[in-house]
Amino acid sequence: TPLYSSAASDVYKRQGMYYVEFKKTDYTMRKYNAHVNYWMPIDTGTGVGLHDASWRGSFGGGIYHGNGSHGCINMPTSKASVLYHMLPVNTPVIVH
Repeated sequence: TPLYSSAASDVYKRQGMYYVEFKKTDYTMRKYNAHVNYWMPIDTGTGVGLHDASWRGSFGGGIYHGNGSHGCINMPTSKASVLYHMLPVNTPVIVH
């Protein structure tokens, strides 16, 4: 099952290992005025994290070529819920 969409541009292409810094539910990303049910930031300096994206109709494949995220890892709400409840804070996240 595809879980994410990559960055649409060069906004976030820093490869490396990051960590889930904290977790929040019922969160509004102020920069984009977008509400998410599950927020798991991996780089608070850039605002990048893992989250649900209810506004998307599909995930994965080639959608990032014209309709990707600004750097976050987007996923369906059901998948974000599973991940949120499974991952403890400080879980490594590898970006490549």
